[in-house]
Amino acid sequence: MSCTVQTGSVTVILGPSGSGKTTLLRCTNFLERADSGVIRLDDLTVDAHNASHKEVHALREKTAMVFQHYNLFRNKTVLQNVTESLRVVHRMPKKEAEDKALHYLEKVGMAAKRDSYPYQISGGQQQRVAIARALAIQPSVILFDEPTSALDPELVGEVLETMKQIARDSSSTMIVVTHEIDFAREVADHVVFMDGGVLVEEGPPSEILYRPQEYRTRQFLTRILNLVEYEI
Repeated sequence: MSCTVQTGSVTVILGPSGSGKTTLLRCTNFLERADSGVIRLDDLTVDAHNASHKEVHALREKTAMVFQHYNLFRNKTVLQNVTESLRVVHRMPKKEAEDKALHYLEKVGMAAKRDSYPYQISGGQQQRVAIARALAIQPSVILFDEPTSALDPELVGEVLETMKQIARDSSSTMIVVTHEIDFAREVADHVVFMDGGVLVEEGPPSEILYRPQEYRTRQFLTRILNLVEYEI
C-alpha cells in the first residue's frame, strides 16, 4: 500500500479487525519493521526495512504514539509520566520539563490531577494524560491507535472531545485508527479504508463515508452505521 498524509491534517484509518491498521501505525513508528518500503517525513527519508538505529531514532523524535491501553508508568504521578520523556530523552531541566508538562496537562484538562497516580484516576483520564505526554514532545506526527477502544462507553466522549480540541489547536499531523465514525465525520480531513492489509479506498469524509465507490467499503459501513443504507 502507499499513502500520503498532508502536513497538519487529520487522517482517520478505518477497517475491520485484522485489516492491518495497527500494524501500519507500528511500522510507521518502527515498533515493527515493514518487509519493504520507504517512509518519508519532512526532510527525512528512511528505508522501512533496513533503517539504521540512528535513522529510527531520528524518525521517532518526530513522532509520538497514543496506545489503546494508555501505557502509563504505574509508579509515577501524572506529572512525572509526562515529564519522563522530556527529561530522559530530551534532557530537559526539571523545572522546564514540569512547566511544559503542566501546560499540556492543562490543555487536556488534567492539571488538577498532577500528583495523582494512574490507579487513582479513570481510564478516560489516563488516556488524556497519555495524550498530554504525546503532545509535550511537540511531534510532527501523532499516531493514535484506537485510543477509545479500551474505555467504558461513558468515558469515550471525554477522550474524543480532547482529540477534537487538539485537532483544532495543534499544528501536529494526526493519524487516527478508530471505529468512531462520528469523529471521522466531524474532524477528519482524509479517510483511509483498509481491508486485508490493502488500502481499499481513500478520500475526504464526504466521499468515503457517504458515497464510497468500493463494494467492501460500502459493506463495512452498512454493518456499523445503522442510519445509513448503501446499495450493495
